[in-house]
Amino acid sequence: MGVKRIRARAVVACGLFVAAGLATVVVGGAEAQQPSPPTGTLQLVQRERDSRFHFIDVPPLRGARHPTSGDGFVITGAVRDQAGMRVGRLQAVFVLTNVRREQAQVTATFILSDGRVVASGAETRANVDDFAIVGGTGRYTGARGTLRVTDSRRSTAFLFTFLG
Repeated sequence: MGVKRIRARAVVACGLFVAAGLATVVVGGAEAQQPSPPTGTLQLVQRERDSRFHFIDVPPLRGARHPTSGDGFVITGAVRDQAGMRVGRLQAVFVLTNVRREQAQVTATFILSDGRVVASGAETRANVDDFAIVGGTGRYTGARGTLRVTDSRRSTAFLFTFLG
């Protein structure tokens, strides 16, 4: 599996996680109330040029051109809403589990101005992958649902579906 392919797939998966953080939660009254879990859907995008990629080579050391199971990579960078406005930052860690099938285990955190959203799951070589939204902080406390990540040549689209 080439580094470009790994990076493109990682960017897609990461971008999807960011979208989850943008759901609206209502907080009322003079006192701060515990936020309700987000509901509905949200779409976000991560442009290829907004992402940073770092390969992690573990023994046997063979480099990014010849990854082995257990190697991994980290993707960081800005995430944007559908209008192209920067809305936060993504941090994602991928651990290669099956190099021949281009599969990896992924954990991603979307850092937004009013909280964080966490997603996790198995990434495959398909152009579309689904991940679990496993939680969040701040405005996104109690977030649950699915994140669909769709890969394209220059960006990754993220569709969050919150269960509430």
